[in-house]
Amino acid sequence: MKRLAVILAGSTLAMSGYAANWLEVSKSQTGSVFSLDLDSIERSDIHIIDEKEVENITVSIRRIYPAPKSVKENAEAKEAKEAKEKLKDIKGTSTHHSDQQWLISCKDASYYQRAYVNYAADDKVLKSWQSDKPILTTKDFKLTKPKTISRLLVEQACKSYQQAK
Repeated sequence: MKRLAVILAGSTLAMSGYAANWLEVSKSQTGSVFSLDLDSIERSDIHIIDEKEVENITVSIRRIYPAPKSVKENAEAKEAKEAKEKLKDIKGTSTHHSDQQWLISCKDASYYQRAYVNYAADDKVLKSWQSDKPILTTKDFKLTKPKTISRLLVEQACKSYQQAK
């Protein structure tokens, strides 16, 4: 069953990467770039048991991580062949980008992460996860704080959904 969940999470998020309309929303202080797929925003049919008459939406989010600095800096100081080997090793094991699927409540600017897939630079899947919760409550949602990247992502998704409605 767990294997099926991993396959479903990967296929759901992998499909969002191909027919995507990515909008860059923010860049963190560490250099990560956060985007959302405008084509993935849609009304969710998932009902929250302690909320009535609330329209939730789903959206695909992408985080692209900055390249590892230590390898770049060390590449200049060491022999070219040795540096290339290390860069190859790191590219294959460190996360280059992460695709996530969020369930968003525009009512209170909160979200629930439904799934994610972490990829290496060569698009090899490093790790994936999908929620196995059959029933959600408002307590499962994470409230975003003002002036944070998660709030910007939620607000942009809600704004794009309202405009497309």
